[in-house]
Amino acid sequence: MIEARRIVRRNFGRDHPPLLRRVAQLLVTIAWPVAILINLWQVRQLKHWFGLGATERVLVPKRIPDALWVAIRHNIMPMEYYAYGLWLPARRLDIDNYLYSIEGTRLFKLLNRPADPDPIADKLAFHEMCRAHRIPTPPLLAAFAPTGKLFDFAFSRPPHHDLFVKAATGHSRPERLRWQDTEFESSRGRRIRLEHLDAYLAHRARTENLTLLVQPVLLNHPDLRVDSKRALASTRLVTGRSLDGEITPIFCYISFGLTDEITAHSNQVALIDVVNGRPIPAPPKDAPGVSMYRYHQFGPNHDFTLPGWDAAMQHVKLAHKACANYVFIGWDVAFTDRGPVILEGNANWQAAVFQTLRGRPLGHTKFADILAARLEDHR
Repeated sequence: MIEARRIVRRNFGRDHPPLLRRVAQLLVTIAWPVAILINLWQVRQLKHWFGLGATERVLVPKRIPDALWVAIRHNIMPMEYYAYGLWLPARRLDIDNYLYSIEGTRLFKLLNRPADPDPIADKLAFHEMCRAHRIPTPPLLAAFAPTGKLFDFAFSRPPHHDLFVKAATGHSRPERLRWQDTEFESSRGRRIRLEHLDAYLAHRARTENLTLLVQPVLLNHPDLRVDSKRALASTRLVTGRSLDGEITPIFCYISFGLTDEITAHSNQVALIDVVNGRPIPAPPKDAPGVSMYRYHQFGPNHDFTLPGWDAAMQHVKLAHKACANYVFIGWDVAFTDRGPVILEGNANWQAAVFQTLRGRPLGHTKFADILAARLEDHR
């Protein structure tokens, strides 16, 4: 992990001419102290997040000098300093074994070699890849590009059920359309008659300059005990591909949507054991960073396993083999009433949830072994 951090720094801006790299390095050096202070101010505003009891919160200001030193010396944002408890002696010794947000994106850019078309960056290409390899993924009902309709609904009419609309690329906010007898009720606060839906989506694609994909709304598996009106719960399952092509699961957690939200991106999470698909017990409530999250409890049944876990693992391994030019991928997997499906793959995933709730760095997992071999081969 230490070597990885060094390589990331040496390769900063490597896709640009030497002069531009030097200018960028200078600008980053100038901006870094300002970024640290802004992030530290955010920590002060949200200091109740960091696993501290009421009597301990006064210690946050006392740790500011150490947080500033760590930020300057190790390129670590104060937010992560507090979340990972890097003032604790045992964790301080492991400081270079964590994967930090500021370096993760650069590291994955160095390791991965996207193809063309890229099924990770392009969700339309991802759907085609899944169909070619018979990997379960949400059906694609229609697609609208800025230049026109790519393909239409069956029988040229939208179905009479809830729909989910997302962009094929980028991070545009998705939209949920609830079917209400004769019209759709949009999560964006609009009501759209059935016969006007095509025109509405075509207008969105054109004005936002996006390719929009239309899918059915999937339902959570009953064993998850999630209200049918809540968002689809999804797991983030990270896998790594070794030099010999073996796909290894590294960590997993499941996220649940909050009330009135259409996606599961929230702080209500639970860690999942990648060996057997069972929830990992909640960490101590007074551990650093833990109070940032609402740890989901699956009930008194300690034998609970995510429904269809073995099948989900097979699907993910097959998908990663089909994306052999990526070393590490964070898969979003949903456990639905019709079995597990892969929603998408992510190249720039983060390990903050795992490292905070497990209280250990990613460098103590199989991630480090795969990374070491890849870096040795990269030299």
